[in-house]
Amino acid sequence: MIDTDKMESLISIGELARLTGITTHTLRMWEKRYGTPRSHRLPSGHRRYPKEDVPRLRAIAKALESGYRASKVVSGTLEELHGLIGLKPLMDSTAKPDQENSSNELLVERWIRKIHGFEDDSLLQGFHEQWNKSGPLNFIVDFMVPLIERVGKGWELGELTISQEHFATECMISFLTSKWRLLNNRKEGWTILMATLPAETHNLGLLMSAVVASLSGAKIIYLGLDTPMQEIISTANKFEPELLCFSISC
Repeated sequence: MIDTDKMESLISIGELARLTGITTHTLRMWEKRYGTPRSHRLPSGHRRYPKEDVPRLRAIAKALESGYRASKVVSGTLEELHGLIGLKPLMDSTAKPDQENSSNELLVERWIRKIHGFEDDSLLQGFHEQWNKSGPLNFIVDFMVPLIERVGKGWELGELTISQEHFATECMISFLTSKWRLLNNRKEGWTILMATLPAETHNLGLLMSAVVASLSGAKIIYLGLDTPMQEIISTANKFEPELLCFSISC
């Protein structure tokens, strides 16, 4: 008989399909043909699957999208699958890369470690240090954009939890907001009105644009997330900005 603790870590095939995007038919076929995902039969006769297998199955789905055959990837470990689809394991923080790109990747992976541990003070300090070394534009292009992409891929493949992804996003929002406001401490100049459209819930792109716009000497009117269209129009009519800037996630 399956003990209570183990029962709590098991989910139905329908839930497994929902969490991974793989159909129940395909999951059953893989179990029969390849022996994975491995189910546990309850006293009632129903089958349940370990929830801990979700990240690996998500990685399998990603590998299949990249063109790999099921027979080559279904039995792979999570680490092997990450290697196939280009998600590098956490790098050794003592490594000494000899190329700039490797050095940048190493720093991003160090930040990922801090995200895993919810180390906000240390993460933000790392942002500030690299900002001072690289300058605003290089920081955004060489470090912030790669970090955003890395966090997104880590969440998609189950390496990062939803909580860790939200934590990382909030740290980046806090940092970028403080920087563009410091750079934009002016009362005059040509004006940019910045906002996201109704129902848009992502603003990292808009915040990075605010940093760049601040460097150009513009005065920014920042309306932020999920702004009603009528409010955008009325604000634009009142202040007559030279440029409207919208961030849209795809």
